[in-house]
Amino acid sequence: MPCTSTPIAPAAFLICIDPRPMLPEPDPNLITAGRFMSAAEGVIRFEYQLDRALAPFATGAEFMRLNAWRSILHRLTLLGQCATRYEGYGFGNVSLRCAQDPAAFLITASQTGGKFRTEVEDWAQVTQADLQQFRVDAIGLLPPSSEAMTHAMIYAADQQVNCVLHVHSPDIWRQTSELALSHTDARVAYGTPDLASHVSRLFKAHAMRPMVFTTLGHEDGVFACGRDVDTAAHALLDVLAAALACQSEARS
Repeated sequence: MPCTSTPIAPAAFLICIDPRPMLPEPDPNLITAGRFMSAAEGVIRFEYQLDRALAPFATGAEFMRLNAWRSILHRLTLLGQCATRYEGYGFGNVSLRCAQDPAAFLITASQTGGKFRTEVEDWAQVTQADLQQFRVDAIGLLPPSSEAMTHAMIYAADQQVNCVLHVHSPDIWRQTSELALSHTDARVAYGTPDLASHVSRLFKAHAMRPMVFTTLGHEDGVFACGRDVDTAAHALLDVLAAALACQSEARS
């Protein structure tokens, strides 16, 4: 179903049924409001207000490091876009807390999963997230990832976390029990305010960082977080290696 927009001068109101919106050419002075409504794979219901401009903090060595790791995760098909997976929607996203403003974070923009390499225009900067109202304010040429609320939940739960990687890994997700991974309950609907309290409790119960956990209410959903990009990425790959080793043992 196509994304529809109705212009309201001097701004535009965007309601996305399909989270792969057909956006007009960006106007740096345009503020766009919108709502992700789809219940499709990986798409969370939340409202956003977007200040149409390049994300100002999408620069620096740590951001470049995150972008490089994102390409590695894409090559490993831990994020991406494929016609045979999740109804063809893009999946997986990564984020980084802004050193210049710890209350803000950079995150890949909505449905950019298909890109092997991203540019600055493929990122949004979330400046404020309301976990009760499920609303975010952001700066970017495209809306923030439909998973921005979950990233916001994690950053709010632990001020020491500066990087969050969200991937889709059947190998890890299906072996949550065997790997003794932390996880949210399968009965907790993904992308709902209820998830925020569960994530908060999860982080309080498991103090070790970096942390890799699965969301059992979200098919194949895996999150890795840590104090920096490398720490989170290495933790994720360590768990993936353990999952593959378990599979090998089961077959032998």
